[in-house]
This record gives sequence, structure tokens and C-alpha cells, in this order.
Amino acid sequence: MTTPAPAAVPPTAVRIDRLEVFSLTAGNWTLGDRPGGESYFDVAYLVAGVARLGAEPPALGPAQLAVLCGSGRVRVDVAGDAELIVVRVPESAAGPHAPALRAAAGRVQVAATGTSGLVAHLLRGLAAQGQACTDHPARLAQHVVGLIGLMCLDAADDDPTSGWRSSMLRDALDYIEEHLGELDLTPDRIAAAQNISTRTLHRLFEREGMTLGAWIRTRRLEHCRTDLADPAQAGVSVSAIGARWGLWDAAHFSRLFKSTFGASPRAYRQAALGSTGASELRASA
Repeated sequence: MTTPAPAAVPPTAVRIDRLEVFSLTAGNWTLGDRPGGESYFDVAYLVAGVARLGAEPPALGPAQLAVLCGSGRVRVDVAGDAELIVVRVPESAAGPHAPALRAAAGRVQVAATGTSGLVAHLLRGLAAQGQACTDHPARLAQHVVGLIGLMCLDAADDDPTSGWRSSMLRDALDYIEEHLGELDLTPDRIAAAQNISTRTLHRLFEREGMTLGAWIRTRRLEHCRTDLADPAQAGVSVSAIGARWGLWDAAHFSRLFKSTFGASPRAYRQAALGSTGASELRASA
């Protein structure tokens, strides 16, 4: 039996907010795990040639896309003159699209037309331009993940064996996203808006490996994080941003944010904006 060639560390990834974009050519590579063992989604597009990521899916062919989910290291084998682009999306950055990406994991799609073709075109652009393509990386990352999520939903609609069948969950996620800033966003209210029982609502989330309360909290914090890193909002106070997304208690907001992202909201904003908007930061203190 042939012994696999040792895997090398891939070239430095292009970072777009919390997304990582890897451009890989011929070789055997290892994509490392996320800090703290966080789960992630790898969205792989093979521009040309043949490549394989981990044990599944089968080897990718030219102009094919695949989504994988995991939490550890992944071996990537790229043959000959192949060119592979991989976007790594932390599960916490996938937002409301996480269930769709999870359901699409392991399936290979042809990146020809429709949303798969758009995703392929976008990934090539990200790999080519990287950080230079925008001054608003957090916003761009949201749009990238949104388009990938839409691609996965379109694929699910075309696949009668897909596990992503719950239109009720999709509707609930949309409703939550539209009303995140409201204090009375309770399980009873969300369930009533979907014409289902509160117990059924909780079960929908449990099937996806999450709880309703944790989901709402995560989405509120993610929106706050995006706004704090936005230069256009440098003049808005930290407490006002928290309140905008339903986190009205400033001290509670600060504790939640720090436990999730490793820095207080104010420190995160200063690190994200650097010297940009320094005067606005002083004004909003």
C-alpha cells in the first residue's frame, strides 16, 4: 500500500473578517483547526484539475463545489495542475445560514449556472483580491455567507433526499432576524407568529443542535460585532449599538460580548477600527 505524502501547511489565508480564503495548487496540504476547537464549514471550489478534501466528499472535478463541516484538521490533496479555493466559515459566523450549510455538507454541486455559479465567481474574486476588495470586511463576510447559504438552500430544493425540509425553521429564523432588536422577542411570540406551539419551536432548534435562546443571543452579538467594526458607525456609542440589537443592559452586554469574542465591546471596536475614527471613538465614549 502506498504511503500518503506528508501534508504541508497551506499558504497564508486571505482574511475577510472571520472568514479565511485559501488558494491551493498542487500538493498535499493540512488546514488547521479553529482556535478552541470551534466547528466550521469549508466551502471548496475546484477551478481546474482534481482534488480531495478529507474522506468525504468524493474527489472533486473541474468546476465543482462542495461544503464540508468539521472541527479538526483537514487533509487536502491537490493533484497536478489543479487549482482549489477553500473558504472557511466559522460556525458562529454562519448565522442563520448554518442549518442550510450543515444540511448541504458532503454533497458535490456543479458550479455552472444559478447560485452555485455565482458562488464560484465570487470565490475566485475573493482569492484574487483578498483584503483589498473592501474597506468593510464584516459586511462583505455577511454577504459571502448569505450567498453560500442561498446556494445550499437552492440545492436542497432540488434534492428530494435533503435533510433541510423544515420551512417552519426557515420562517422562524427569518422572523427572529427581523425582530432581534425588540425586547419582547420571546419563544411564545415567535411560535405564535409561525402558527406552531412553543414546544414545536424548541424542537425545531434542537434538531439542528442548538437552543432558541442561544441562537437569539448569538445573532444579537454578531450584529453588534459587525456594527462595532463599521467605520461609518464609529460615532455611535457602544451602549446604543447593544440596545439597537436588544441588549439594553450595558453591563450585561459587555460581559456577554467579552465571553464570546475575547474582548470588551470598546476594546474590540478600537482594535477593529485602529486609528480610523479615533476622534469619533472619543466622542462616543
